[in-house]
Amino acid sequence: MIDDIRARKIINSRAKWAIEIELKRKGKWFRASVPAGKSRGKNEAVQISAEQSMKKFIEFKSIIKHHEFQNQEELDNFLIESGGKNKEKFGVDLILATSIAYFQSEQQKAISLPTPMLNIINGGMHAGNDLSIQEFMIVPLKAEKFSDKIQIALDVYDALKKILEKKYGSSAINVGDEGGFAPPLKTTEEALMLIEKAIEEVGRKGEVSIALDCAASSYFNEGEYSIDSWKLSIEDYIDYISEISKKFNLFSIEDPLHEENFNGFSQLLRKTKSLIVGDDITVTNLELIEQAHKLKSINALLVKPNQIGTITETLNAINFCRKAGWSWIISHRSGETESSFIADFAAITESPFIKAGAPARSERTAKYNQLLRIEESLE
Repeated sequence: MIDDIRARKIINSRAKWAIEIELKRKGKWFRASVPAGKSRGKNEAVQISAEQSMKKFIEFKSIIKHHEFQNQEELDNFLIESGGKNKEKFGVDLILATSIAYFQSEQQKAISLPTPMLNIINGGMHAGNDLSIQEFMIVPLKAEKFSDKIQIALDVYDALKKILEKKYGSSAINVGDEGGFAPPLKTTEEALMLIEKAIEEVGRKGEVSIALDCAASSYFNEGEYSIDSWKLSIEDYIDYISEISKKFNLFSIEDPLHEENFNGFSQLLRKTKSLIVGDDITVTNLELIEQAHKLKSINALLVKPNQIGTITETLNAINFCRKAGWSWIISHRSGETESSFIADFAAITESPFIKAGAPARSERTAKYNQLLRIEESLE
């Protein structure tokens, strides 16, 4: 039984209003909030403004309060039936926050810890520089303990900060939406070489890999990719990304092509050893994930609960990855709240990776700090 439910507006990390839900069940209150993406796939669940959500909450509360559900799946199916497959009636914020709060009320248990993927240079829509690619990440793969992986990330982040300040001045260490630095860089290779230098300076060469989130839809226009001051055809661009992948031994490349180009993803997958990660192309939607699998477009999945809108649908995406033998990454959004839910969710679902931004800005570090607490509880 859901005894009561209430909603309020809170501030997210981009100085925008977000929605927070509190759900009363079993005599206790459970709280959940939902982030907002700036780089959004066209097929994501519908996200409306916080003001609209609050207006719709009166009707939403009337159908949820005092309703009894046997389990998470029954609740989520009810939310989908009531709010629409694409969550268009009430917006994804109300629906997902309710789904998360119910999930938390079930007292799930952490099982294992993911490896963090940390954004340390921002570009694209997340920064004001000339970099086309949105995220340059480090992945501390070799350390066994989560806390050791975070220590390595802190060392590399600090080394990069000093390199950038020395090379470009103090303005270069301003950070973007996700806590990564936003220096005045011009090219992808320039950024990658600086990260390699930072890794080497702290003696971690061979222990830390580099990953990219291209968010390529943001620089694709009229059949061409505008990157590093070039305009490349699809074929030339695929060659360029595959060459970058080999030169820098990239661990993974997320959304390397426009979100509707399943065949282009397949071409790149055949030309590189890097994981090819689907985000905008799949939006945590099982139908699109199955299409990507059928066409051999990707071999790893980015999982964002607010792309699809309920915990059950998110778990369906994760279970598909398990059966397909894919890796998956639990991910934040650029407009985050201080909620650490995705950290708990990653540990509960035995997710191999979590992407939560830089080891800076409290809405990012909240996720890593929660995983440090979970590590302590598992020891």
